[in-house]
Amino acid sequence: MLSRFYTHWKDSFAGIPVRIWLLSLVSLVNRCGSMVVVFLTIYLTKHLGFGIQEAGYVLGCFGVGALLGTYLGGRLSDRIGYFPIMIWSLLLNGMVLILLIWIHDFWAMCMAVFLLSSVADAFRPANSVAIARYCGPENRTRSISLYRMSINLGWAVAPALGGLMVGLGWHWLFVADGVTCILAAVLLWVYMAPKAGERVLRKTVPEQDKLPKAVAASPYRDGPFLVFILFTTLNAIVFMQFLWTVPVFFKDSYHWSEQTIGLVSAVNGLLVFMVEMPLIYGIEGRRSRLHYVRMGLVLYAVSYLSFLFPPGGLITAMIYIVAISFGEMFVMPFSSNFVFGYAAKGSAGSYMALYGIAYSVANIIAPVLGTQVIAHWGYHTLWMILGVLAAVSWIGFWLLEKKTEGKHIRLAVGTT
Repeated sequence: MLSRFYTHWKDSFAGIPVRIWLLSLVSLVNRCGSMVVVFLTIYLTKHLGFGIQEAGYVLGCFGVGALLGTYLGGRLSDRIGYFPIMIWSLLLNGMVLILLIWIHDFWAMCMAVFLLSSVADAFRPANSVAIARYCGPENRTRSISLYRMSINLGWAVAPALGGLMVGLGWHWLFVADGVTCILAAVLLWVYMAPKAGERVLRKTVPEQDKLPKAVAASPYRDGPFLVFILFTTLNAIVFMQFLWTVPVFFKDSYHWSEQTIGLVSAVNGLLVFMVEMPLIYGIEGRRSRLHYVRMGLVLYAVSYLSFLFPPGGLITAMIYIVAISFGEMFVMPFSSNFVFGYAAKGSAGSYMALYGIAYSVANIIAPVLGTQVIAHWGYHTLWMILGVLAAVSWIGFWLLEKKTEGKHIRLAVGTT
């Protein structure tokens, strides 16, 4: 049985272009340093002494910066190419992370976190365009999954490593994160710098020429796509509590140390790393992409609602981690592939950017919503609200698929 699983796991990687592997390697190095995000709420509340509501406002600034950075990253990727955007984003992100060591004032922290997420999130649409340029329709979802697998392997390392760094001193958390961003930029430059005469912006993508001309060139005038973005924002608000409020819940309710929180959070990255690629390989094309997204939303709801029931502690935390991890495996690669298939020729950066903006808007709302609900009504109310939001998103995606079934949109975003 183990031999069969290994063969299936290995076959799931076949045919993925070399440059997707290189992009994934860079992302692995970068994500190994994503320690600050995991512990930022705890750092603000427990180390700097901010109140839970003040911390929520700082994290809201993170979301506003992400919104600006994602928008600019998408626009600039279409104008000057994705490669320089990725390089400068990684370099500046590393510098700002190290600068955060010396910032302790509330307003200065708001501005610094805004700047941090602005430069960091410019990377995402540029990177998405790079992936779309280098893979074909037959391996696109698996290419997305390989990229996500590298991110999640890094995510498995980052919380555990971050917990150890906190034990040495909070400043080491920012130094390690900043250095890995700069190292990722160096790797990107060494292995993927365009050769002389190569046109990064207009890299040929054969399948894009085959997309239906009826698909709108601008995502901002594309009604069905905007509906998709609305419900993507809602489900992102649900998922992002994993980053912003769940670690504080573990600290406040279970009284866990940063090291324990880091190790438990690392299970998410490890699970996604081990399971997502063979899972996608086994199910892709059997049902529509939005069907799998809806399956993930059911698991999102289960994950948060599990906190309302006994036994609590490590057992409940593991139920949460497993459910949120499998939910993520269904929601994120299939919703990303939905967008890749939808993007019209010449405006891929804008479509990717708007998809990223949905997550950026969620990044503004999620920490503020979560911290405000906790401050006024407690954690139990927050978990119930998240369950309702996941249900609303499920209904929205179901209605969207029913409405678009059989139309030209289906050709671009239906089953592969």
